[in-house]
Amino acid sequence: MITVRECKYEDRKRYNELEGEYHYMGESHGAGDTVRLIFEEDGEWVGLMTWAAACYALKPRDERIGWNHAMRRLRLKLIVNNRRFCIVAPKGARPNLASQLLGLAIRELPAIWKAKWGYVPLLAETFCDIERVAGTCYRAAGWEEVGKTKGFTRSRHTRDFYIPNGRPKVLYMKPLRKDAWDLIVSNDLPRECECAAHSNADAVLPFSGNQVESLAWELCRVKDPRGRNRSVGIGPILTLYTMGVAAGAKDLKAVHDFARRLKNWQLKELGCPRRKDMFGDPVEGEYVCPSYNAFYHLLTHKDKAGRHDFDVADYAAHLSKWMTAQAGRLPRHLAVDGKFVKEATGLVSVVDVESGDVLAVSPASKKEGLKGRCELPIVQKTLASMDLSDAVVSADALSCQHVTAQTVLEQGGDYVLQVKSNQPRLAEQCETLCRIRPVGDALKKKN
Repeated sequence: MITVRECKYEDRKRYNELEGEYHYMGESHGAGDTVRLIFEEDGEWVGLMTWAAACYALKPRDERIGWNHAMRRLRLKLIVNNRRFCIVAPKGARPNLASQLLGLAIRELPAIWKAKWGYVPLLAETFCDIERVAGTCYRAAGWEEVGKTKGFTRSRHTRDFYIPNGRPKVLYMKPLRKDAWDLIVSNDLPRECECAAHSNADAVLPFSGNQVESLAWELCRVKDPRGRNRSVGIGPILTLYTMGVAAGAKDLKAVHDFARRLKNWQLKELGCPRRKDMFGDPVEGEYVCPSYNAFYHLLTHKDKAGRHDFDVADYAAHLSKWMTAQAGRLPRHLAVDGKFVKEATGLVSVVDVESGDVLAVSPASKKEGLKGRCELPIVQKTLASMDLSDAVVSADALSCQHVTAQTVLEQGGDYVLQVKSNQPRLAEQCETLCRIRPVGDALKKKN
């Protein structure tokens, strides 16, 4: 009988030696939360498996899940990566053992991970070098082939963060529970997963570099009600606040968390001051991120009479002016809908909301007509034929389906879909999500 357990401290030396001997990539160095598993049969080691943090961004994976950048940033820890897997035996000596060990690992890993790190992951991912292995054991164990990587390696030793390696790999994924694909993008995570849904994976800016710079310049012109002793100007604070909200932050703490994850060069572009050493001299290459109190103090500032004197209207006016200047640069808004004459015949149209231009038209039968010719499949087929890069596609409740959303994401866009009571569970989740205090109320208390 084969059993699995976590590698103990006294096993690490032997584990590393065997991993280096039996795996073509050598000894692993897991990043973030890591678990090393040892498979034993009659007291003998028959397999090793190293699990660690998921990759930051994988287009095939992110499209399969259907989440956006903000959700990926928050929930990345709910995916674990199988970094190393090796059989402690000569190649071909134990047929079918690999898929057997994979099945055992998937059953036992959630409990082992929770015991060590305090939360339960939902999905597993791994890569197979198609020039070396066929990935047969993963397919036999029920893993799904999601797509291929572009063949880049993450590097900290070069000017380019990713460098080409000319060796694309196949990405496989496996849910760790039956409803994992739905749960990882749901509004209400299970309690055992919630503590991991605040990952600091990376700071994803919602705007391009030029747009961020122009936004900072525009918001510098908002009237600052604070005194002269302020350490960070109003422009950087309001720019960070605006970008944090655009990236999905729902309260001031989340905005501050977003700001803290930015790198020094990003803070520099926003006009943040340089950090000073103990003698008051600026430190080269280091910049100050505004504190939570700096955000709170500005947005809730009161005059001597106790009245709020941060001019929200002035902030909104400058923000609107900037957005107007970005016409054609921010994501497009495309609306898709079907129009029918007495529900007998009609057209599905995709329209640019801003210009009114019709970008695509497809014929459709009545809404409950012939299979494959009614409005919903025609909408999906039409969107699948379009380049939706940097576009936000809106549609009515008829198109509020997983396939529609997935199609938009695969074509490079994002979506806003109407939800009605004919999908009661989804409608209830949306109502729960919308029960969020207004920004003004959220700022009344620090915590």
